[in-house]
Amino acid sequence: MDYRLKKKQNNFSKFHSQLDLPFLETDNEFFKEIFQTLELHFGLKRNSNQIFIDLGAGNGRIVIFSALFYHIKSHGIEINSCLLEEAKSQIKSLKMKGTINKKIFRKINFFLGDLYLINLKKYDFIYIYSLPTMQKYLNHVFITVKRGAIIISHKYKLEFFNSFLKLEYKLIHNIKQQKISTYYYKKIS
Repeated sequence: MDYRLKKKQNNFSKFHSQLDLPFLETDNEFFKEIFQTLELHFGLKRNSNQIFIDLGAGNGRIVIFSALFYHIKSHGIEINSCLLEEAKSQIKSLKMKGTINKKIFRKINFFLGDLYLINLKKYDFIYIYSLPTMQKYLNHVFITVKRGAIIISHKYKLEFFNSFLKLEYKLIHNIKQQKISTYYYKKIS
């Protein structure tokens, strides 16, 4: 295949992925409740060998929160290199302050890539904030999740995965006279 044609196809794939999953930022005020629910109901343990990933990590805030407050390996995959650079800049800024143990930063890892192409078999907690219109394209990704892993979907239910994901818990956030939900699913097969 011609190199230029392949490069154009790759660029189109990145563009198309960003249309399917635009950057939707989870408000910081939800992080504490989301992780407390994981701790209370789903066995999240501080300083454990558990691994968290954010699919479409954006500027990396929830990944950084996971590592800083729970001290677990925390990964993020993001297709937009500008957002990834913003995440790395946040980490650099935190390092420069010198108030956080340097070992914690080794637990944070960001990948430039397409979440549609990832294998999730090593992750215990998978976070996604996605529009319902793109979820139908994630079947092949969620199939790779190991049995018993928890998938956290912020704001929108996961509608297309009943054969192998079971809704275990619905957290309702009451913020500014608004009700926003976070859904917790367990991989059952």
